[in-house]
Amino acid sequence: MTAVTDQWELAPPHTEREAPFVTVPDPSAAAQVGLDAPVRNLQMLELQIKGGATEIYLAHRPPAGQPNSFDALPGKRDGDPTQVSNRRLLKEIIAQAHAANLRVHLCADAPAVSAADRAEFLAHVEQGVEAGADTVIVGSLPTARWIADAHPDVPLVAGAGLGVTTVAYAQHLQETYGVHRIVVPHAATLDEIAAFCAIGGLEVEVPVQTGSGADCHSCRLPDQRGSGLGCRAGYEDTAVDISISTPRDLGAFLDGASDCALCDVPTLVALGVAALQIPGRESPIVRQNAKLTQMYRRALNGVTRGWSMKQTVEDIDKVELMWQMGWVPRMCEQQRCRFRDTAQRRAHV
Repeated sequence: MTAVTDQWELAPPHTEREAPFVTVPDPSAAAQVGLDAPVRNLQMLELQIKGGATEIYLAHRPPAGQPNSFDALPGKRDGDPTQVSNRRLLKEIIAQAHAANLRVHLCADAPAVSAADRAEFLAHVEQGVEAGADTVIVGSLPTARWIADAHPDVPLVAGAGLGVTTVAYAQHLQETYGVHRIVVPHAATLDEIAAFCAIGGLEVEVPVQTGSGADCHSCRLPDQRGSGLGCRAGYEDTAVDISISTPRDLGAFLDGASDCALCDVPTLVALGVAALQIPGRESPIVRQNAKLTQMYRRALNGVTRGWSMKQTVEDIDKVELMWQMGWVPRMCEQQRCRFRDTAQRRAHV
């Protein structure tokens, strides 16, 4: 078993570009940072509340007969549902979330919606707004305009699919569409996040525990039987003569598996991010997904106490069985660090 002090040294350094932005936050700032967790049913909601979530994001099924999803994911991902199954349940989830003082974000972030589906899409969004959603997440400029015109009082969130990669783009969304929060792309760097956080009146949400080597769900690689998602399947080159050489493993290419941001939570707090986003509307193991939320809650609580991240890790190691059994071998030993100089980050496409 790896000792805490040993595993701590496994973390690679930050890049020269990001190192100047690594800093110690004011402990009180951590209380202002939200934890945005995925929910698709009441069990997930209960677990995420216990895990320490302060916000949730969800999507509901499109109308019967509508072949396309109105959010960024299909109705099922790897066989598991991604959406709330019906309007009654949608209202109940939102009501219980509000009772627990959680903010609710409605996913309407499809990358494209045809003009022919405009009325049906807006009716779908209306159902979520009437159910009590606090914001609507958008994934394209046309749908952002439609929702802004139909619901001028509902705050819009620019989803990761919009690819907000420049300050000018973020300001344009803020001024033209009334976007009040952006979800930065998976591969955003600390200096880029700092620049977004400096925009007045704009909230910045950072996905954590996501693959930084590929922008998940955007590559459109096929999900083939027996191989899983394209970005997770791994690739090999073809040996000219199998008797002489074997194919080389090209698994890091388009690697979309999870990358940990736990050790850089203090820096994200110091930069002024509004929320950390936990992935997993399609998560097959909802308890494990809520455990991710709890780990980031522990990291934020450590900042609140004025602890160093090493102190927080030592505390986690005392109480979390999954730390040594799962997290260290999967993340630390594999150097799957979201904001560090790793082979995965160098393979960005």
